[in-house]
Amino acid sequence: MKRTQLYLDHETWQLARLQAQAEGTTLSDILRRSLKVYVEKKPKKHTKKSRREFLAWLDEFHKKYPAPPGTPTDLSTNLDYYLYHEPYLKGQKK
Repeated sequence: MKRTQLYLDHETWQLARLQAQAEGTTLSDILRRSLKVYVEKKPKKHTKKSRREFLAWLDEFHKKYPAPPGTPTDLSTNLDYYLYHEPYLKGQKK
């Protein structure tokens, strides 16, 4: 558990204190539970997509924006060759 300090306006503090008294618990417990409920309810802005959803999106992207004719198929693996026009032997390093 982490210790923290916060400022509450008088009305919020009073309501939380009365709730704690009614439940027979501490003000800290009321605040922890309230904050946890609030944080868990918040929808996450960025959700991870499943692999299947990502591959479907990628397929749709490639259909919408196909590679121009003559684009090398090994561009990502032989980047130096295409950038600097250095000769290379497949599978060998200089």
